[in-house]
Amino acid sequence: MNSKILFIVSISLLMLISCGKKYTLDREMINHSADWPYYRGDLSAQGSIKQADFGGKLDIVWEFKSNDKPVGPLTLYNGMLVYPGSRNRIKFISADSGKYKGYIKPRGVAQTGLVISDSLGYFATAPEKSKLRCVNMLNRKTLWKKDVKDAVGGSIIIEEKIILSSAEGKLIAFDKITGERLWTFKSKERFTTPPLFDGYAIWQVSEEGTLFAVTPKDGKEIFQVRLENPVAASIAYQKSIFVNDITGIVYKIDAQDGRIMWQTETGGSSWGAIAVSESSLILGQSSGEIVSLSVDEGKIIWRYDAIDVVAASVLMVNKYVVFGTKAGDFYLLNLSDGSFIQKRELRGAISTAPVSNGQYVFVATDKGMITCFGVRNNEQEQTKTNH
Repeated sequence: MNSKILFIVSISLLMLISCGKKYTLDREMINHSADWPYYRGDLSAQGSIKQADFGGKLDIVWEFKSNDKPVGPLTLYNGMLVYPGSRNRIKFISADSGKYKGYIKPRGVAQTGLVISDSLGYFATAPEKSKLRCVNMLNRKTLWKKDVKDAVGGSIIIEEKIILSSAEGKLIAFDKITGERLWTFKSKERFTTPPLFDGYAIWQVSEEGTLFAVTPKDGKEIFQVRLENPVAASIAYQKSIFVNDITGIVYKIDAQDGRIMWQTETGGSSWGAIAVSESSLILGQSSGEIVSLSVDEGKIIWRYDAIDVVAASVLMVNKYVVFGTKAGDFYLLNLSDGSFIQKRELRGAISTAPVSNGQYVFVATDKGMITCFGVRNNEQEQTKTNH
């Protein structure tokens, strides 16, 4: 074997070792709060970052090509972008550089994404291995696993309980340390979106159009609100629950008594969740339109037509709106008037909501391409990695 072949073999072995390394959190990292520990960033699922340094440009800071596609929501944890893939890996990527840091192996497809609290990570795997798992992130050992059939993407942690919903119509609370099942709320309707918390009650919407408000202490129903059509998603904001159904009707509901305060027909079907700021709501539609409504009255403020299907939830970052289409186009708009700022064409459909740490925006495509957008300074070179 000549020296050239030996060199190629050595490089290949190094690449295999690097791509296969497992990831362990630094002990100092777990003492800091996470940037984006829950579905859409917070317990209320608001989909917005108000205080941000994002500069309003879609410069490509780095790109990461994975060999699998996203199967759950992206999250951010202490400088790491956490990426659940279809090939039984939860991958960790540096949010600043895009460098691959390793993975944990969930023993199944992690369809809920990863929620991390202190040094413990939680995720549920898809059928046939339908389990909620708790992993010690310091040594990657499974502390406990519990049966949860067809869990919905996105879990929340309240009062030391990890709470998630399943498609069979159950909202379940487990002790986050021991895994003991503390309570179960049962419905005859299907749950297809994760729960949220308004500071007092847990809210769970059903596919059939019912909103259930339950107590986090014992899962007892407080009241329910029945709407006309199947619900796409809901968010909590300033003692109100905002809901969009699949026909495009947006509702504002009083979180204290379930009273419908207003409802607005937007004129198109929607599948993703609304994003909310102090003055406006932003909604993406399957027709490609992005619609802005006023928080107080539900009046339509502006529309922007991206033409292609918008399936993933939109995101507000400071005074901007970012969203992707099934055609792989990623847009940046002004929040105030919906005016176009910039567009990037990506490889693969965008079916997963973008996330942001306030400085950068991260988006994944169905082809496994993850891109970091922001303002790239003169010293910062665009990087590309493959794993």
